[in-house]
Amino acid sequence: MASGSGWRGAHRPRHCVTVAVIGISRLRAGAPARISERMSTARTMARSSTGPAAAMGALLLIAVVGLYYVKWSPYYHRAFVAAAQHSIGASIVSGKVAAAPAPSWQAAWGYAWAYGKAIWQAMILGLVLGAGVQAVVPRDWLARVFGRLNFRGVALAGLAAVPSMM
Repeated sequence: MASGSGWRGAHRPRHCVTVAVIGISRLRAGAPARISERMSTARTMARSSTGPAAAMGALLLIAVVGLYYVKWSPYYHRAFVAAAQHSIGASIVSGKVAAAPAPSWQAAWGYAWAYGKAIWQAMILGLVLGAGVQAVVPRDWLARVFGRLNFRGVALAGLAAVPSMM
């Protein structure tokens, strides 16, 4: 690209977003040397990362350790308690009393608070894994593997979701 010429339509390089994040506010019109300097900095930063394999490995490690801590271990032990006592414990709606409380704002708030305390770790893990998948896994790969509306795509998506279920 010639010095001082602008980008046109679809010919804009992908690293423009990175340049914008690095410091578009400091770029001045008519300063092509600074623009190319920042673009080379962005390329160097992109090349110096550990690579997609390490990022996928870290995401997989976070998923396995997080799911073990939040889902698999607690529910594995709860299954033995349920088998021995024929109960899964007190209800978060009624607690230890036999009947649910009358509908009220206090009852609704109590339920919302109890439910939030029960699921907050799984919610945080889900947000972290969702952000990790968006940042690490290529969209075209996800669309190619899980995005087809045939039996294979639906079955693979379902199988991928099974480890995160209770």
